[in-house]
Amino acid sequence: MNAASLLEAVRACAAGVDGTVAVSVRDLERGRQVDLHPEERFPSASIIKVPILVELFAQAEAGQLQLDETIPLRDADRVEGSGVLSMLHLGVELSLRDLAHLMIVISDNTASNMLIERVTCDAVNRRLASLGCKVTRLGRKFYDFAARDRGLDNWAAAGEFAALLAGIEQRKVVSAAACEAMLGILKKQQFSGRIPALLPPDTVVAHKTGSITNVSHDVGVIYAPAGPLVLAVLTKGVAPAWKAEKVIREIALTVYDHWGEERNV
Repeated sequence: MNAASLLEAVRACAAGVDGTVAVSVRDLERGRQVDLHPEERFPSASIIKVPILVELFAQAEAGQLQLDETIPLRDADRVEGSGVLSMLHLGVELSLRDLAHLMIVISDNTASNMLIERVTCDAVNRRLASLGCKVTRLGRKFYDFAARDRGLDNWAAAGEFAALLAGIEQRKVVSAAACEAMLGILKKQQFSGRIPALLPPDTVVAHKTGSITNVSHDVGVIYAPAGPLVLAVLTKGVAPAWKAEKVIREIALTVYDHWGEERNV
């Protein structure tokens, strides 16, 4: 099925809710793509943790850090929100690799902030700029409201996340081995109520969700029978949250039905 037909179907899904829905789809086997508001700026919520992961592995490749080096948990590191590290005892030491798993798999905000401290916001943003991202930026740590009040925040665009994930899946963003390792972490994602929810139960998805008030996202790679499909769905102003999650699920199923099954190729 052609891109115009898929775009029409995606538009129909997005039209069912108030607010803004941005979608970017990449069929990596056939070079097709569909975009709906790909350059629109959204608060990133936790999907910005994917660029942090990329920078971590890039610095490891460059010898600037070792993934097995450990960092002790400090009281200053603890923040609210998702994750478990804020509940653990002070001084517990975790490797950068462990923190990466916690950051992605259960979206641990404390782990994320510890990694931001290690790799730095500036380095993440230089990496994003080098990859052609103009909108997506890491401006602050999670729960750093003082930085937010100074005008610093975290931003994302659907088209840029689709391009980033395509680069990871195609083993181009860092080394092939690093990309393989990052995908392995993304495939362990435990929040499965969005992109994967309506897909066939054996479908592998490497993805990262993000949620804050009136914002719900999911970005990832769907490993469909016809080949890998990159999908980024970003929403803002869609309330209540279950409506945003529902539209993400419906768009993912629509993409899969159009381009994911062998009979539709």
